[in-house]
Amino acid sequence: MKLDKKDKRILYELDKNARQPLSRIAKKVNLSRESILYRLRKYQKEGIIRNFLTVMNSSKIGISYHKVYVKLHNIAEEEEKEFISYLCSHKNIAWVASCDGKYSLIFGPGARDLVELNSVIQDIMNKYWRFVMHYDVASIVGAHHFYRDYLIGEKGTTERLIAWGGEQESAKLDAKNIEILDLLAKDARLSAVDVAKKVGLSADAVIQRIKQLEKQGVIEHYMIWPDVNKLTGIFYKVLVSLHDLNRQKEKQLISYCLQQPNIVYAVSTFGPWQLELDIEVESIEQFRSIMRDFLSQFAGIVSDYSPLNIYDEYKFRFFDKRMLEK
Repeated sequence: MKLDKKDKRILYELDKNARQPLSRIAKKVNLSRESILYRLRKYQKEGIIRNFLTVMNSSKIGISYHKVYVKLHNIAEEEEKEFISYLCSHKNIAWVASCDGKYSLIFGPGARDLVELNSVIQDIMNKYWRFVMHYDVASIVGAHHFYRDYLIGEKGTTERLIAWGGEQESAKLDAKNIEILDLLAKDARLSAVDVAKKVGLSADAVIQRIKQLEKQGVIEHYMIWPDVNKLTGIFYKVLVSLHDLNRQKEKQLISYCLQQPNIVYAVSTFGPWQLELDIEVESIEQFRSIMRDFLSQFAGIVSDYSPLNIYDEYKFRFFDKRMLEK
């Protein structure tokens, strides 16, 4: 499906706030609500939009997220599909993707502590050890999500910065709030009326609870989960090793990412590397140009980097209430 300017603007608006009414988007792009709805259904049918995500600050829920990078070997196609299916069904796994480069597969486990993290990873590795050549673990310290400004041809603005992660500071969540978060994690566009029916509250009560969760910083944002290969063409994750990094240089780095419309995530990690950049581009040449400029800007702190071509994603979900079960 070829996207025109109207399509890109609609997708951009949904990425900024996936829960906003279609009538509001219609006014912004000068189309009718019915036309917006028609296009939206087409994006979903064509697989351009996989789902609508509720971005939650895991530190407010008492969960930390990590990434496990796996190099596979001696694995047949059906066995790899079974491995991926198992990861997608696992309550602790938030993200699953296949890639080319130094690694073959990435999955993102969430855990309440290191004991639980170790248990989750070891259970997976014990089950599939014969297919794993080696793996590395990177823990997410903090993450910055940037709006997809490249969709509308903008250079980038400071308004698109959304940060999550950081120090653990759990919010008090009752059973109803946990149910609401679980439902919104599955579909960010689920209406308050539909949520209310499922949790046994009035729609007004649900709206107030969602507003409170937003105010507490538990809910950070609502966005689309696109198939990047259908949106732009190529999705790269770049693993960057840094040295001599201080707070001032870190601020400069994030400020730089803000001005690069094709950089959609900058993730600080603890592990084999210190930074991950998610970059969405139309061509290899565009990616090389972006990296060339990045490396020239930060030659003093970048010691090495490794690009991974993410060629498919299978799961992306910020919260599963089963993770809080004892």
